[in-house]
Amino acid sequence: MNELDVLDEKNREMVHEFSSRCIGRIEGHVPLKAFLAPFHRFLEVNVEKEADKDRLIIECAVAAHHDGTDLRAVSREELFEKTKHVDAAFLKKVSLPLLPDVRYQDIVDIRNKRIDVLFGTVCDLMKNWKEHHSFSETVRKTYSPEQFRKIIIDILQLYRLETMVVSASIKLPFPARKAKDLIEPRLNAIMALVAEEIAGEYTGKIFAAVVEMSCRDRT
Repeated sequence: MNELDVLDEKNREMVHEFSSRCIGRIEGHVPLKAFLAPFHRFLEVNVEKEADKDRLIIECAVAAHHDGTDLRAVSREELFEKTKHVDAAFLKKVSLPLLPDVRYQDIVDIRNKRIDVLFGTVCDLMKNWKEHHSFSETVRKTYSPEQFRKIIIDILQLYRLETMVVSASIKLPFPARKAKDLIEPRLNAIMALVAEEIAGEYTGKIFAAVVEMSCRDRT
């Protein structure tokens, strides 16, 4: 696979794990499980939409690297508009009992930050990506463990923030609205915690070999 496909695969793997783990955690809370049904399908299909938007950003960042340009030249506004097309295609394609009524003025700052973080990360990695280097090797050459962990946290926390804003736009009749009000704070807390967990786990996997070698060198 080329760098674009590797980066897309790694990102999809991460956001799917994030979504799946969050759903599993909230399902484990028996008092809330009965109220989750209206949101379960939305959360499941929403993650693929988010991964598709991320691929757009990754594509633009890889192309910008090869062209020797940066985000200012690509235009964040242009990227933002492209992500809106993904949203529109998603709403046309899916069949859900509940659909969000997205007001872009509510998410513009969050989405622009997502674009900045992911675009910048891909550009950083591409500068150090040599032929035959793996993703893990490139990450280790580019970032310290703490820098990489913070980037993963930023990506997932921004995903969480946008998801919660979109979720809040879903209009429901009572008592479903009451169920939504019960679930959202707990879901928000779970997503924040899982983001920290995944960031730590992914960082540990990528930098484990370096830590092991360092320990052997000291013995």
